[in-house]
Amino acid sequence: MEVLKLLAIVTLYGNFTTMGVVAYTPDGISPDEIGRVALYMVEGGVERSAHGLARVGDMDFFAGSLFNLEPGRAYEVRVEFYGRDGSLIAEGTASGATRQEPTILETRSAVYVSPAGDDSNDGTLQRPLATLAAALERVEGGTTIFMREGTYFEGDLRARAAAAADAPIVVAAFQGETPILSGADPQLIQSEWELQGTVYSAPFSGMTWNVTMEEKATGEFFRLYPLRSKSEIESGRSRYGQEELTFEQLGFTGAYHCDGDNIHIVTPGGGISDYRVYASRFTYAVHLQGVSHYAFDGIEFRHYGKGDYGRAIGLFDSDENLIRNCSFLYSNSGVWLKGDSSNNTIEHSLFLDDLAHWHFSYTKGDYGWNYHSQIETGAVYTDGRYTGRGLVIRHNHIENLFDGAHLCPWVEVNELTSETDFSYNTVLNVADDFVETDGYSRNVRIVGNYMDRSLSGISLAQALDGPTFIIRNVIANSGMSHQANDPYDYDYEGYPIKTNGGHGADIGSGPVFFYHNTAWTADPTSRAWLVKDALWRYFVFRNNIWCGKAMGIDVWHPPLSPVDWQYDCIYHERGPFMRMGRQPLRTLGVAQTVTGTFQNCISAYPEFVNPTAGDFELLDGSPLIDAGVPVPGINDDFNGEAPDIGAFERD
Repeated sequence: MEVLKLLAIVTLYGNFTTMGVVAYTPDGISPDEIGRVALYMVEGGVERSAHGLARVGDMDFFAGSLFNLEPGRAYEVRVEFYGRDGSLIAEGTASGATRQEPTILETRSAVYVSPAGDDSNDGTLQRPLATLAAALERVEGGTTIFMREGTYFEGDLRARAAAAADAPIVVAAFQGETPILSGADPQLIQSEWELQGTVYSAPFSGMTWNVTMEEKATGEFFRLYPLRSKSEIESGRSRYGQEELTFEQLGFTGAYHCDGDNIHIVTPGGGISDYRVYASRFTYAVHLQGVSHYAFDGIEFRHYGKGDYGRAIGLFDSDENLIRNCSFLYSNSGVWLKGDSSNNTIEHSLFLDDLAHWHFSYTKGDYGWNYHSQIETGAVYTDGRYTGRGLVIRHNHIENLFDGAHLCPWVEVNELTSETDFSYNTVLNVADDFVETDGYSRNVRIVGNYMDRSLSGISLAQALDGPTFIIRNVIANSGMSHQANDPYDYDYEGYPIKTNGGHGADIGSGPVFFYHNTAWTADPTSRAWLVKDALWRYFVFRNNIWCGKAMGIDVWHPPLSPVDWQYDCIYHERGPFMRMGRQPLRTLGVAQTVTGTFQNCISAYPEFVNPTAGDFELLDGSPLIDAGVPVPGINDDFNGEAPDIGAFERD
C-alpha cells in the first residue's frame, strides 16, 4: 500500500544566474526527524538532481541554491523530504523565475548638471544646473540627471523623489565624460597652510575620519592616519602597548589630528605645497531611504567619510537600485546597505583606497582610536540590521581596502534567507579578509572570484545558520599582506579560510559547501588549511585545491568539527600532512585512518601553469585532471571522464 506523503511548502527567490530554494518542514514533522532534503530541477517533464538543501540554523525550514541559470527565465523544482531511516515522508513543488539582466532605460525627460552651470537655470543642456543637490530636488520618476565633466564638491544629499520600474531616476555621466562627486573641503585642497615646526595647520571645524593627500608630481594618493592629539603629530610617534613606535614603524604615510577648530597634518614627506589635501567634510555622497529604482552609471565618488558610517552611497529600505560603472575612491565605504533593501545590484565598478599598509594590531585596537570601525567595512557593507534579499555584487575591482566586502548582518531580525551573490569580482591586496560572511549567512554564494594578497581569505567567523556556498574561487597569497609580515606587529598567521573567533563563536558556522576552489600562497609559513579554535555545524569539501608550504592541515584544538572532505587536493611542500593538536599525522593515509575522512583526496603538486603570475590553470599531465567527482547542480557540464579538481575545468 502506498504511504501518503505530506505536502511541503516550497518557495523560490531568483537572482540573475542563481536561485534560492526554501522548503518548510510539513506540519507535524520536526526538523530533527529529517535526514536529508533532495532537490530536483524539472525541465520539459524531465527531472535532474540539483544540490540538496540544508537546514537553516534551528529554524523549521531548509534552504539551498540553483546555479548556472539564465537570467529572465522560468524554472520549476521539486523537493523531497526523507526521514533519518531513509523513507520519503514529504514532497513539494514550486515555480519561479530569475531576474532579468538590469538595463538602464531611456527616460522621458532629462536634467543636465555642470560645474559651469547655475542652480537658477532650467536644467537643459544649454542652461544646466550647477549641483546634483538641485537636480535631485527637481526630478521625478522617469528622469535622467546627466552630469557633465568636472568636480562637484557636494555631499550629504538625499534622494527623495519616487521612481518606478518603468519610470526610474538615473544619475549618469554625460557621454564620454567623467563627473566626480567629492566630499573634500575645497578650501583645504590648495589652502595657505601654516607651518608650525614639522606640522602644517589650517582651520577646520569638527572632526573627520577621512583625510587623503595627493602628490602633485606623481598623482599618488596617501591615506593619512587620525591621531588623538597634536603632540603625537609633532613627535612622530604613538604609543602601542608599553612602547612607542615611530610613524614608519606604524606604517603611516602621513597623519593628522583635528582639535575641533583646526586640522593638523604631517605630510608623507616634503612640504605641503607638493600635495593636494582632501579632508572629507561630508559623511556620504547620496543617501537613498525608502525609494527604489534609482540607477547610478559612470559616476566617480571620492573622499567621503567625515562622520561615523561614512560611505559614498547609502541604500536604506530601498529596493531595485543599480550601481554600475562607478568608481569609489578613498571613501570609508563604497556602498552601505541597511534595513529592508532588496534586489540591489552593484556591478562593473572600481573600489580603490590606501588602507592596506598600517600596523594591524594598532589599527584594530584602542591605540588607533578604534579606527578600524570606520574603515573595516569594505567596498560593500551590509549593516547589522540589514534584512534585504537578492543583493548581487559582481564583476567589480576591489583594491587596497582594509576588508574586501562584508556580506551578512550581525543581528537576527527575521527568518528569511538573504540570497546574496558575491561573484566574479577581483579583490587585491587587502589588510585583513578578502570577503566576510561574518553574521547571519543564509544562502550566501561566493562564486568565481579572483583574490590575491590578504591576511586571511574568506572569513566564516561565524557564518551563522547557513547554508554558505564557496565555489570556483581563486584564493591566492593569503598571509602575504603587509600585516602578516610586519616586523613591528604580532606574528599573524595567514590562511585561505578563517573559521575562528567573531560573533557566535560558541555556536559555530552553519553548513558551508566548498566546491572547486583553488588556494595557493607564496607564504613560506603557510598551511594548506589552518583551524585555530573553531566550531561549525558541518563543512563539505569536493574538488578543491589547498596548497601550503609548511604543513597540510593544522588543527590547533582537536577534535575537528564535523566535516565531509573528499576528492580534494591537499598539498604541502614540507611538514606533516596534518597536525591534530600536538599529534602529527605524517601522511594522507594516516590522516584517513585516524579521522575517517579525506577519502579519494590527493596529496600531490597540482602542476599549475604559472601560480606566481596568477595563472592557476592546470598543465597537461596534471594529476588533478579528471580526478574530481560530479556534484549535482554544481559541475554538471564538466569535460572528460570526470571533473577536474580546482577552480578551472580544462576544455
